[in-house]
Amino acid sequence: MKKYLCAAAAVLLATGAGAGCGGDEAKPLSKADYIKQGDAICEKSGDKIDKAAQKTFADLGQNEMPTEEEITPFVEETFKPEIESQISGLRDLTPPEADADKLNEIYEQVEEALAKVEDDPGTLLEQGADPFEDANKAAQDYGFKVCGEGS
Repeated sequence: MKKYLCAAAAVLLATGAGAGCGGDEAKPLSKADYIKQGDAICEKSGDKIDKAAQKTFADLGQNEMPTEEEITPFVEETFKPEIESQISGLRDLTPPEADADKLNEIYEQVEEALAKVEDDPGTLLEQGADPFEDANKAAQDYGFKVCGEGS
């Protein structure tokens, strides 16, 4: 459960990193700096989601998964707002000019996956059905180390 939620969070963050909506006067970051700053955002947010999941699901056994009734409030109150915060933070970074379109595509994949999870939080519980899989792969292919990990 922990690995999956962290992976989903990382993916969302990575996708957000690609938004390319940094300030008009900000100098574009190098790709290495963009990845470094984006990964820091993903790590911080992933840690928050992980800690909240550990607290929320503390009563579950080691191999036990939460029910859909248990995961729904977690998604609504913690997961979704934190992923949106990640996306916002990543969006505030000014991407390398040549990569803005690619990062926007990743961002759109994350938004679509988040919408699926919002519509049906139980998708986070389904084995082999990672709604963030494509966004995670794209983030990792771009070069992120933390954003998109664990899919």
